[in-house]
Amino acid sequence: MCKVPYITKEDLREKAERWLENLPHRKRWSGSIEARKSALLVVDMQNYFMDPKSHAYLPAADVIIDNVNYLVELFVQMGGKIIYTRTIQDTAPSSTMIQWWKSSPVTEGEMAEIVDKVTVKGPVVTKPTYSSFYRTDLDSHLEGIENIFICGVMTDMCCETACRDAFVRDHRTFFLADGTATSSEKIHLSSLISICHGLAEVLLCKEVEQRLR
Repeated sequence: MCKVPYITKEDLREKAERWLENLPHRKRWSGSIEARKSALLVVDMQNYFMDPKSHAYLPAADVIIDNVNYLVELFVQMGGKIIYTRTIQDTAPSSTMIQWWKSSPVTEGEMAEIVDKVTVKGPVVTKPTYSSFYRTDLDSHLEGIENIFICGVMTDMCCETACRDAFVRDHRTFFLADGTATSSEKIHLSSLISICHGLAEVLLCKEVEQRLR
């Protein structure tokens, strides 16, 4: 997969605002969004995706770290919950992840750890696939949670899957356009278009504080 640095720290906000302007069917959840009934799901900000030495390195992932850390601190201040995920793949030959990607899987070790530059202030859920819910204990951390805000990597895979899984479990979902990243701008925008159509309120990180009040 070709991975390109389609955003920089200097142009991320401008590009994200333009993405949102061009999204069809953009919707907002009605009613109040209470911080104490909300969780921030930080998806797979691992060395596997953040380290330039990794074959899975995403150049755009480093650009969103400041926004991810901003969201973490915001949820701490406002009394929301913060949950992190990391992927450790099932290496059995029958695993569809192994069959599909045919490359070095992420296994337990340094590459599986959350990158040091990301602030960790909550439980870390380990998952074997794209899904944050399948074969994990995530549901046990979401008791009393109505709203899930999603950031991390990759936009179109683990983040979008988390969004779909949360939506069908009757959580109101919020997806951070400038708090997620993937391999290219085309794929990122394609995922945002799909998500805003039927799954989540797509918004910017700077808008979250206002939504939680």
